[in-house]
Amino acid sequence: MNVQISSRRQFLRTVALAGFGLAAAACVPVPEISTDSAAAGEEPVGLSLWGWWDTRMAHYRSVADQFAEQSGRITVDVDSTAGGYPERIYSSLAAGAGPNMLKMPDLLTMHQMREENLLLKFPDNIFPLNWFEEAYPLFDIETNGRYVLPTGSSCTLLMYNKSMFSEAGLDPESPPTTWNDFTTAAKALTRKDAGGAIAQGGLALTLDWPVLNQIYQLGGNVIHNSGDEQTPLMTSPEVHEAFTYIADLARTHEVWHPSLPDHEAVGKGRAAMTEEQTWAINEFAYTYPDIYPDIGYSHPPTPTGAPDPLFGYKDIVTSISALTGRPEHNGETWQFMEYLYKDGGKDAYRDLCLLSALAPERADLMTDPLLMESPGLSKAAEVNPRERSYGAVPYRASAVLHDVLHLIVNEGRSVTDALEYGETEIQKIIDEGLAKYWV
Repeated sequence: MNVQISSRRQFLRTVALAGFGLAAAACVPVPEISTDSAAAGEEPVGLSLWGWWDTRMAHYRSVADQFAEQSGRITVDVDSTAGGYPERIYSSLAAGAGPNMLKMPDLLTMHQMREENLLLKFPDNIFPLNWFEEAYPLFDIETNGRYVLPTGSSCTLLMYNKSMFSEAGLDPESPPTTWNDFTTAAKALTRKDAGGAIAQGGLALTLDWPVLNQIYQLGGNVIHNSGDEQTPLMTSPEVHEAFTYIADLARTHEVWHPSLPDHEAVGKGRAAMTEEQTWAINEFAYTYPDIYPDIGYSHPPTPTGAPDPLFGYKDIVTSISALTGRPEHNGETWQFMEYLYKDGGKDAYRDLCLLSALAPERADLMTDPLLMESPGLSKAAEVNPRERSYGAVPYRASAVLHDVLHLIVNEGRSVTDALEYGETEIQKIIDEGLAKYWV
């Protein structure tokens, strides 16, 4: 499981860094979308769906098999690629041999492909606006359009070691909910060796988007996006306060150190708490089975203990999109897409949420008993409406937050100076046109 999840995360970073240099060769005009079946005849039709990670694609294959049995005429070949997925997609489209559908890597890729006229828009007669609002009430259709829907969300939670809480005299059933309580708990949980180095950290910082939770909790953001124009906000008061708080946990309170890497430090017993996305739940379960039973879950601590306005950030995990290039089978493609995204795919999406430890985005799964049996997913479903998806943004933006924190904690730069550097770096991302859908 660890290998599979790590591969997925590395794959997404590869997609973001690749820039999709093959895109120019693959651009084609958007064909007229027809949702009618091919000429009322009974000729069999074979569709194709491409993705990666065999374990996940097996769930889509199960839906395809059920659909084929019900249809009696349309089959869907589900193909899982071991490597080179982005390159394979673009080269096949350029050659006119691409699939009818693909597992979308992420929102950034979706927006890139949409701008290149490679995606079909969900037809209104099958997926009207009121259906989106009822079936996927948390998904931002206004920003993301109607080209893909989410499998679920990897929400951010406070994850902590209950045994370490008990050993420190803290109530493991009452984790900290405010920044002040979090600081107090982290200090009680920190252990140092004879030389004064941290042997057990009160906190291990996430390697994904450090400090973004705190920025959102204060009502701030890293960027302002009006739709037509993006401007960096790294020098704003909210960002300054958030970085000061996290940096002081290292500089003043000495409860974390950059040598303690995110959930791995918790899994190895070297740290007591981390704020991490829910994908880490399965990392604990399969990579650190001895620690897993001791892991507790709560909402991320906020300045007041309430989501005012938010608990933090979440990552939308995207599902299936329909591609241009095979207009003769658009009708059959949408028959399968309707089956998948409506009643036919419900069980598969439940299984996919369990597989990747995601909070469900389908309304009919948000209180599903099987999903709610997991303490982590139950808590994730609770916080999901009060966490923000940062939208479509390259991983370089996350690296900027890491760099700013490094300048403060490791190099002793002032918060103000470090944030000036961050402002410049975020502006570079904007200037390269990579922040159009960063929200």
